Amino acid sequence: MLDHKLSAHEHRIATMVADGASNRTIGDGLGVSTRAIEHHLTRVYRKLGISGRRQVSAALAAG
Repeated sequence: MLDHKLSAHEHRIATMVADGASNRTIGDGLGVSTRAIEHHLTRVYRKLGISGRRQVSAALAAG
């Protein structure tokens, strides 16, 4: 499973992205900056072998 490579925090963020949340909404909900979310997503994309947020949902479903 691909998403097993993700930390719990990364998985939570990826799930929020898959549900359509913006970086700002995710950051506000988790109490972190938008920039921190961008950094987490960069790691998520790398670990899942994808290039952007539009692919997150499919990558999680495949995992």
